[in-house]
Amino acid sequence: MTSGNPVNILMVDDQPGKLLSYEAILGELGENLIKATSGREALQHLLKTDIAVVLMDVSMPEIDGFELAGIIRQHPRYQKTAIIFISAVHLTDLDRLKGYQRGAVDYISVPVVPELLRAKVSVFAELHRKATQLESLNHELEQRVQERTEELAQRGATLQKLNHELMRRNQEMDAILRTAPDIIFSRQADGSRDYLSDRFYEYTGAPPGSGKGFGWLEYVHSEDKQRTVEDWKQSVDSGKNYESEYRLRATDGQYRWFRARAVPLRAENGEIRRWYGSCSDIHDSKLLEQSIRQAAIELEQIVDARTSELRRLSGRLMTMQDDERRRIAREIHDGLGQELVAAKMIVDRMAQKNASASEKQTAADASKLIERAVQQVRSISYLLHPPLLDEGGLLSAVRWYLEGLTKRTGIETLLDLKPTNFPRLAPELETALFRIIQEALTNVFRHSGAKKGWVALTHNENGVIVTIRDDGKGVDEDVAQLRTGSLGVGIGGMRQRAKELGGELRVSNINPGTLVEVIIPSTNPFPKPHQEEARASA
Repeated sequence: MTSGNPVNILMVDDQPGKLLSYEAILGELGENLIKATSGREALQHLLKTDIAVVLMDVSMPEIDGFELAGIIRQHPRYQKTAIIFISAVHLTDLDRLKGYQRGAVDYISVPVVPELLRAKVSVFAELHRKATQLESLNHELEQRVQERTEELAQRGATLQKLNHELMRRNQEMDAILRTAPDIIFSRQADGSRDYLSDRFYEYTGAPPGSGKGFGWLEYVHSEDKQRTVEDWKQSVDSGKNYESEYRLRATDGQYRWFRARAVPLRAENGEIRRWYGSCSDIHDSKLLEQSIRQAAIELEQIVDARTSELRRLSGRLMTMQDDERRRIAREIHDGLGQELVAAKMIVDRMAQKNASASEKQTAADASKLIERAVQQVRSISYLLHPPLLDEGGLLSAVRWYLEGLTKRTGIETLLDLKPTNFPRLAPELETALFRIIQEALTNVFRHSGAKKGWVALTHNENGVIVTIRDDGKGVDEDVAQLRTGSLGVGIGGMRQRAKELGGELRVSNINPGTLVEVIIPSTNPFPKPHQEEARASA
């Protein structure tokens, strides 16, 4: 589509069919397409209409394309008009050279590539449109120059009035400088002050004129003097705006904080001629700022202390929770489990005594029910706290849990170890990692609809990495980003356990499924000797 007013494109060919094809190709440009079936008809259009691009066939009766191009170039208005030749016969280099000598800007052979033709015509049409706009802008510029000349003449008439106004403003500025609450100053290019308002002498009690040059530094606090000079030197060297804070001595010997700011005034060649600035009393706001900063530091310390305490309590709570799981598991296994085993033995003995066939069958059914109850008690006890976790370590407990999960749910699970001889870890680390794996696989069973699950345990010098992956439907983006308010109890607990160990929990969608990564950095993830002895004695 055209980017401005449409321009005229003249298409010349003695075959109407080709003109229709050119019209179809160039129609989407949005330009005005004019058709001519002969050189004479084309000349008539050129005399009546402003043409931007001429698209013509070389082989035409009466006047061929070469002759027509020569006639067009003789007209002053069309000496720079874009002419594009299209030929299916004259395709030699000599023919192309002849076309370019007649003033053609391009020479296209048949068959025509529509995109190429459309692109070339579009370029020359846009050039013509820009040239037309440039002429219009030149005319407008000339008119503006004339208007500006008249405006300058009017300004010359008012210049004298402005001079009088400037004198009046200077008088007002002098009054402002004398009465302003801030210290107003100006400096030379080397940094020495050549003007100080009366406010400086009123505040410091210095003799009039004594603050010029570098005399004002005598009233700057000794602790701030060197920094103030360095700030000013940096601004002089760089040419950037000056700003510095320092304490000035008052007439009573007390110091107050001031903020000095200055901007450079440059000559036409860019060199700094002078600096102008002001010095404002910021003592009260400075004290308030320091008070706020100190309060913020104290608040941050309190928050850090509370956070550390919360982490300690959270870790203690998780440890107590794991200990309680272990206690309940043992009580269920050693208490209820043993009672059920004893009941099964009694029922089995009853079935061996003299009894009818129906009574024996009833005793056998009761024995089977008790056996299933014993198995359920053992499963619940192991899920609460598998004995293998204390006896065989994390690897044994994970293998036992994966086997049980596959039997209970039908989800195929695979375990990958790096290294293959995965070592024993500290007891609290093994317990935390097992709980994380257990919770992650529980989520896979409950929510993902997965058919397969993968668990990978990696141990290296940097620590331990645990990944749990499935081929299910994935999780919401809010959950993957671990946004507050979107996490359930399970993922929240996994994240907290990782934090307690100084690690990190990551959740991401991998299409298909979900990837859970737990990274526990540790300089010494192996159990200490006394921990191994405790395991052995247990």
